[in-house]
Amino acid sequence: MTDMDRLAGWIPLFLSMRDAKAQVDWGYMGAERFTEPFCHDTLARLAARPFNQLLRQQSSLELLLERASSHPGLPLQGMVFHLSRCGSTLVAQWLSALTDSVVLSEPEAVDSLLQWPAPAAGAETIRALLAALGQPRRVADRRLFLKTDCWHTAHIDRLLAAYPDTPWIFLYRDPLEVLVSHQRMPGWHLVPGSMKAHGLQPPDELMSQPLGHGAWVLSVILEQARHAMQHHGNGLLINYDELPDALENRLAAHLGIDLARQDVESLRALTGRSAKRAYMAFQPDGADKRAAADSAVLEMVERWLIEPYQSLEKIRKEKGSA
Repeated sequence: MTDMDRLAGWIPLFLSMRDAKAQVDWGYMGAERFTEPFCHDTLARLAARPFNQLLRQQSSLELLLERASSHPGLPLQGMVFHLSRCGSTLVAQWLSALTDSVVLSEPEAVDSLLQWPAPAAGAETIRALLAALGQPRRVADRRLFLKTDCWHTAHIDRLLAAYPDTPWIFLYRDPLEVLVSHQRMPGWHLVPGSMKAHGLQPPDELMSQPLGHGAWVLSVILEQARHAMQHHGNGLLINYDELPDALENRLAAHLGIDLARQDVESLRALTGRSAKRAYMAFQPDGADKRAAADSAVLEMVERWLIEPYQSLEKIRKEKGSA
């Protein structure tokens, strides 16, 4: 049995550097699908199984690259970048509900790879990793979508260069609402120093201010999205306020999705539920978040976020009227 055959049905659980050498840890997934809101939940469940704990396989990065030639995976048909807390999980779940698609939602291995310097993390390696993660799970599967972590927008040039002809979107929201959400339930990028490996190092004054650290990171995300819209083709801006209608009237066409071949009523039913808690009905909360903004949040939005947000809104509206 060749190394290629030995890994049939296996998937990269995570990447690591050991003794300055890149290593891939594989777990057996078989025909299971990514159906949970985040890849991490699926992969953590797989990794915890006794079979994968006892018989987990390891390989070099070279084998991952070689395997991409014989197992190219599904073609990447779209990438989803986002500001955070702005509907990206809804979009990923909507795409996952399509009858012919595999969705990778914030896979941990991609996060690890983007922290590595070139050449280990070049375009070829990015494509090989997505090929291994994006194998067909059903006979009907025809395409792959990637939803990144919000801070991966800092690497948007690298990702778009690896897939120059692939459509992509950037989801965003009034940054005041986003920051209030993080004030209530902090995201990882609010931890001072957490984004250093991704090249995001805020001013020293913010290293003791978690919310300020997060506001600065969000400002870079908005700036990178603006840069990408100005220098790369195939991009689409979607504001949270346009959801869920934009899924059908803008997103589908941009990503080449033929809704005539889909169960549209089921897709619409999905958008009426909370993306992260499917047992709950979706409730708009923008007004509540704006009302809850304190003076510290208002000051950070004014200092770091309002200008790049308004610039993106200008681009979105100009392209919408073109």
